[in-house]
Formats: sequence, structure tokens, C-alpha cells
Amino acid sequence: MIISLFLWSILGFNALHPFHVSVCEVDYNSESKSLQIIHHIFLDDLEQALRKIYDPQLDIVNPEDPEKRDRFVKSYILEHFSLEVNGKPMEVTYLGHELEQDALYGYIEITGVKKINNISVKDNIMTELFDDQINLVHIKVDGKTKSLKLDKKNDSGQISYTD
Repeated sequence: MIISLFLWSILGFNALHPFHVSVCEVDYNSESKSLQIIHHIFLDDLEQALRKIYDPQLDIVNPEDPEKRDRFVKSYILEHFSLEVNGKPMEVTYLGHELEQDALYGYIEITGVKKINNISVKDNIMTELFDDQINLVHIKVDGKTKSLKLDKKNDSGQISYTD
């Protein structure tokens, strides 16, 4: 996780970043029996994707219609990210997002997760735009963090917590 935050901070200060990367942090909260998920996505990349799919005139930072922008962000994230726990597809609840400097932080939650043996993730955010897109997914369960590096050719992976 520290490496991804370091990478994110370095890349985040370069407006014309040479890499196309997003970072997804998944944290299991055993008390609330939920997965709390945060997506970190570069604003310029996301704006390109939203313009291509929804509205070619969209300004993600200063939109004419903030509610329309918010609907687009929600739709995009929910269409490009899915998760299964113990082989069962999970219903994802979109909580909202924040814009900070050159990044968007999208918040998602999955409730009713009693025990995790394995997690399967599909994350193809931005892969329709950039052949070199990398989506890092860090999953923390009971203090153990494991990671996936997903890309256009391999947009899904599985992590086991039974060992």
C-alpha cells in the first residue's frame, strides 16, 4: 500500500503523467461485515473516458451540470468494476466521490460480507482508452494486504485468504 501511495503521489504531481494508472484500495471491516473500496483515478484520464462515452463537452472539474457529471462518474465506475467474494457476485453500493487536485476518489461499499476465503476482482477502468493502463488493486483482510496488477489483457484476478 505504501508503494502505491508513493507512486500515486509522484504521478499525481505531474499533470502530463507518462503512465496510465488507477489504484483501488479494498479494506474489509470485520465489525461492520463490509468491504470499503476507494478508487483513485486521474481526472484528465477519467474526463477523457466520460467524454468518449457520455458527453464530448463534459468538464469534470467545472461542469455545467454537476448532477449529470456525478451520474456519469457513478455509471462509469460501476460498469468497469466488479467483485466476487467466495465465488458469489457482490452487490456494490456507490457512495459518492471527491475531486482532489488532479485525482478523483470514488467510494464504494459492499455489505453483508461475513467471511472472506477468496476475492475475485474485475477492474477495467480506462482500458478502453489506454493500451498501457495499469489498475492496481490492494485488498486488506484481517491485517493482510495482497495486491493485483490488472491491465487491458488481464483485467481480472483472484486472491485467496485461506492460506
